[in-house]
Amino acid sequence: MGKVKKWTKMQRDQVVLLRKTGMSWPKISKQLDIPRSTCRGIWIEDSDGEVELPVPEEMVENAKVLKLVPNPRLMLIEFTDREGVARCVKRPEANHPPKSMVRVKKVDDDLYRII
Repeated sequence: MGKVKKWTKMQRDQVVLLRKTGMSWPKISKQLDIPRSTCRGIWIEDSDGEVELPVPEEMVENAKVLKLVPNPRLMLIEFTDREGVARCVKRPEANHPPKSMVRVKKVDDDLYRII
């Protein structure tokens, strides 16, 4: 069995404080050099019975298929509620004809995926 590592009160307080500000577990873990699972354990023990912070829901948008491209995994979409065109990842077997409506979620700067 491994050695039990004790974390100082200051480190434990930092974990709780950073999580309350909305920082993600990987960022807290990297910043404090404490394993991610240990950070979660500290949160459970020291957060005074507070519930886990809700994960912000990603932005879902309505878009219209502009055109298909040679790559069977991609298509171009345009947004219905704002101006702009972006690439969208799709399954190769999925058939979304031009001008059909799709719901998409942002993955990267100009890359979306169908939800």
